[in-house]
Amino acid sequence: MRRFAFAASLIALTACQAEPDEAQFEASRSAPVPALDEAAMPVEPASQMADEGAAEADLWLSGVDLAAYLDCAREDGATLLQAHRAGDRPGAAENSLGAIAASLKDGAVFAEIDVAKTADGVLVLMHDDDVDRTTTGRGTLADMTYTEVSALGLVDVNGSPTGENVPTLEAVLSFIDGRGIAQVDLKDITLEDVAAALEAADAVDRAVVITYTMADALALHDRLPGVVMSVGIRNLSDLQILRDEGVDLTRVSAWLGLGTGNPALDNALAEAGLETSYGDFRAERDGTVNYTLLAANGAEIISVDDVPAAATALNAREAARAVLAGCEAAR
Repeated sequence: MRRFAFAASLIALTACQAEPDEAQFEASRSAPVPALDEAAMPVEPASQMADEGAAEADLWLSGVDLAAYLDCAREDGATLLQAHRAGDRPGAAENSLGAIAASLKDGAVFAEIDVAKTADGVLVLMHDDDVDRTTTGRGTLADMTYTEVSALGLVDVNGSPTGENVPTLEAVLSFIDGRGIAQVDLKDITLEDVAAALEAADAVDRAVVITYTMADALALHDRLPGVVMSVGIRNLSDLQILRDEGVDLTRVSAWLGLGTGNPALDNALAEAGLETSYGDFRAERDGTVNYTLLAANGAEIISVDDVPAAATALNAREAARAVLAGCEAAR
């Protein structure tokens, strides 16, 4: 059963909203997010958070059937959290092991990570084309070898060193195994790059891969039919394309863009067996976000910057574990 019954006025309002422009919709994946005001948040060394997070975030997801787990979340009306750029904060840089560990400890299930490639072909976590904003160095990532990149220190949102270095995708997939789910965002790497990396790490069934076009979603499904994909879906016509192409819909999570969701579309997708996700980063920045509303509008996964606040508002840690405890198909 879904979380709520639709009011007629809400349906009417949703129906009359203009369909998002395709470029704008896809751009919502990677829209720049201004920093939150985090001055009051406590600062812990990243190494300490990684150690404590590893102990706290036990291997509760070991061997989980991810597709079945998401189905149970939808059927239970539960909302799970995804830590955007791993959930950086003072003391832990974006796309770092320290941020991942802290977010899992808070109650996030998914860690969204940006994966790029060095000049010598090593997949590392980095959002920007250059290393200037998030490390102690300067330069274009694609022009640097892994040895050069690994020598750089990561800095947090305040520009303070964290004691961590740029992690490889391989290291992250190893660390997160059983503790959470990696959601991989491709930054100037190919579908084959990420497919090969997931296969090498035996992580195909414990990761989500973000796709930016329907063509990429279809290509990835052909290449890795077992991986769960985050696919931008604007309307039921997009859903029909997936059906017509024979895509296994249990391997699809629908990204509805930035904002507070689309309850009518969410409900229709739920009836088709799809889970949905979205995020309201601007409201988080402005201090006007309502995490309860985001959950009530139907999302099974909310992408958030402020993981501690969202986890507290939604009791996310306990809710995530309750889904698994009641989901025999996922265990």
